[in-house]
Amino acid sequence: MATHRRRTRSDGSRWTRFGAWLERAIRTVSPHWSFRREQFRAARDVLFQLSAYRGARSDRLRSHWVPGKHSADTALLTELPDLRERSRDLYRNDPHAAGILDTFVANVVGTGLRPQSLVSANEVDISEERVQEFQRAAERAWARWVRYADAGERLSFYDIQGLLYRQRLESGEGLALPARYEKSWRPYELAIQVIEPDRLNTPYKIVANADVRAGVEIGERGEAKGYWIQKEHPGDSWASRALSEYDHVVARDADGRPQVFHLYRPLRPGQSRGVPILAPVILTFKDLGDYLEAELVAARLGACFGLIVVSDNPYGAASNANSDTNTEGQRLEEFEPGMVRYLAPGQDVRQVIPQRPGGTFDTFMERVLRSIGAGVNLPLELVLKDFSKTNYSSARAALLEARRFFRCEQVWLIDSFCQPVWELFLEEAFLRGELPARDFYKHREAYTRAAWRPTLGWGWVDPTKEIEAELRAVDGNVRTLSDVCSQHGNDWEEVMEQRAREEGRRMELGLPERRQPVGRPPEE
Repeated sequence: MATHRRRTRSDGSRWTRFGAWLERAIRTVSPHWSFRREQFRAARDVLFQLSAYRGARSDRLRSHWVPGKHSADTALLTELPDLRERSRDLYRNDPHAAGILDTFVANVVGTGLRPQSLVSANEVDISEERVQEFQRAAERAWARWVRYADAGERLSFYDIQGLLYRQRLESGEGLALPARYEKSWRPYELAIQVIEPDRLNTPYKIVANADVRAGVEIGERGEAKGYWIQKEHPGDSWASRALSEYDHVVARDADGRPQVFHLYRPLRPGQSRGVPILAPVILTFKDLGDYLEAELVAARLGACFGLIVVSDNPYGAASNANSDTNTEGQRLEEFEPGMVRYLAPGQDVRQVIPQRPGGTFDTFMERVLRSIGAGVNLPLELVLKDFSKTNYSSARAALLEARRFFRCEQVWLIDSFCQPVWELFLEEAFLRGELPARDFYKHREAYTRAAWRPTLGWGWVDPTKEIEAELRAVDGNVRTLSDVCSQHGNDWEEVMEQRAREEGRRMELGLPERRQPVGRPPEE
């Protein structure tokens, strides 16, 4: 019996079927079923108590809850187009949804994530001077290439970062191809072609191939082997080519270089495509938007002076009605200031006073938006862009929690896209003879190591308190100057070099020495 209980415990539907079988058995054994009803209920209750997890029960109250047993792709791929289009519609038309996505992009990407070359002299077996020379050359070459990064010749590399990350939020995934274009005015051949994920589809001729999931060709270990990309967007009204034309692009070349950047966060093992970040709150957003629209219409109606003429003589009421109509055939009624209208006998006037919005409108909106913020990992203050009801401690706690999530998103974007592009670029710069690197391919990982920092850092809630805390952390060896500068979008080497120039110039001009930072004892 114990073996049977372990085998069926996790499946509430089996317990339901077993209960039904028990009921039939008791009916068969006892002709006096009415006298056995209490015994049956007691036995049924014992059976249901054997379930280790109450959440797995299928009793009367939860019999409608049948989520299914789908794999990640089975559950997602057929519904992904609807999720994607609804998410885009919310961004286009819902102010809160648009604000949430823009907040993510502004905090995760901002004006761009910028690399700082980090090469260890011991790893590449060269002098420290040669390492610094390599790092300066790599960053100078990168600065030249950034403005030519887009294959479509519209965006810089930092703009591409923002576009791909927005696609990941709105559509669930971003898609880009590293390409090579040789033109006389381009300093480098490497370029990034951004593709909307709608073009990632399975050609009709291989739709029965189970190894191709919504345009992604899956290998034996679940890895992406290749991608089928339509040459035209399936919804493009100006498409010049047939929608049946596809390009097949392998995921990596023979040397392991990425040929496709498919950027998404898998939520389950075996998931081939990405889920929009608004997916858990799409219906909540839609319902809230419809409710808000109804309240706005009611408020507009309440601002008008509306009257309804009540008559017990429908013929007389119709004869006194205005006969003017608009272009759509709708009757026009007007009221002017100071106007007096004489009604026919039997008619009465009643004023329309809509009692909307109600007194709980603000509380209700805040409660719903708070749940939406929880679904997308944003505090209510950032969802509403409103800190008027928040004190310093609460605001800082909310921002720190949000920044923890933003930082996770930054690391993901860097590892998935920025760092691989940096490696591809440094290889081309080396082949062009612009980098003083010895045994580049032997120490490729060491030569291409970099720290990525946002060019637009996060500000302070209370500069006096937070700057003092950062200074104490650096002095106490809890944090480094590089950490502090990187958090605020600065390069610590550039900061120190600039400070040295400023101090030298101050001494040349004979200006007084700088004051000590707040909270520090004076230097002896």
